[in-house]
Amino acid sequence: HGEGTGLGLAIVAAVAGAHGGTAACTAAPGGGALVTVTLPAAR
Repeated sequence: HGEGTGLGLAIVAAVAGAHGGTAACTAAPGGGALVTVTLPAAR
């Protein structure tokens, strides 16, 4: 299992924010992480 640069979640949050959405990260049961991205519905 390799190490990343640590930029992944920051990029996801920036893209979500640019589209009027949000990104959140929480610890997942049993290890790992759960990333939730919410975007507004299309008009």
